[in-house]
Amino acid sequence: MDWQKGMNSAIDYIESNLMGTVDFNAAARFVGCSTWEFQRIFSFLTHVSLGEYIRKRKLTLAAQDIQRNDLKIIDIALKYGYESPAAFSRAFNKFYGITPSSARNSGIDLNAYPRITFEFIEKERLVKMSKFSERGYVVRENGPVYFTKDMDKTVKWFEDVLGWYGDVVARDSDGNGEYGCVFDYPSEVAVAHLTPFRGFHLFTGEPVKGVGGFLMIEGLDALHKLVKDNGWNQISDIVSRPWGARECSITTIDGCILRFFESIR
Repeated sequence: MDWQKGMNSAIDYIESNLMGTVDFNAAARFVGCSTWEFQRIFSFLTHVSLGEYIRKRKLTLAAQDIQRNDLKIIDIALKYGYESPAAFSRAFNKFYGITPSSARNSGIDLNAYPRITFEFIEKERLVKMSKFSERGYVVRENGPVYFTKDMDKTVKWFEDVLGWYGDVVARDSDGNGEYGCVFDYPSEVAVAHLTPFRGFHLFTGEPVKGVGGFLMIEGLDALHKLVKDNGWNQISDIVSRPWGARECSITTIDGCILRFFESIR
């Protein structure tokens, strides 16, 4: 999936539904992520919340209707989803500093809030976000600590096999990793604190040879296929558990077992 194309398609959908109801779930599907993540990433990239963007765009189109045609204010208010002329007037006045009727009668040039496009996003960020969308699964919960003797090698394994992202943050005097992180979302999202930490803190130490993590995810079948497609065969079959979940286990490059489960709805 082309992540930039997906975001622009989501904007196309939003713009075409400004006179009705914008379904956030439908918009998120164009990008291939959850609704919650779509809203957070949208805010990160645009510096405005999704709801605020929709509100400003509706008021921009409403202002154009007020100044360019003879529709009644009440009809314009209803057209853009406001329950009453009073609610519309309050929102309009807060945004433009004047009432709708004053905007019609005064001939004041009202500043429009422009449609957003995502052509400005850096190519490197687009590659990362496209990889994130294409992966097909999202981690929901996990244990945070992972020990390794070779941090660089471990980070690369998480990236190459699971499609995660990582970095070695601190090294000793010989250049060996002392502390790092791997997480299931791009570093831009992590640095901006757009979502709770979903990954592992890496420390130098003897790797756990038993279960080192129990991760709840969405998209277990996609995870299983991805790991196999990436050439890693130390993964169990998917099995159903009596407590209402499906599960598989992956043995990492350090011999640590990560158990991934998905609730059965």
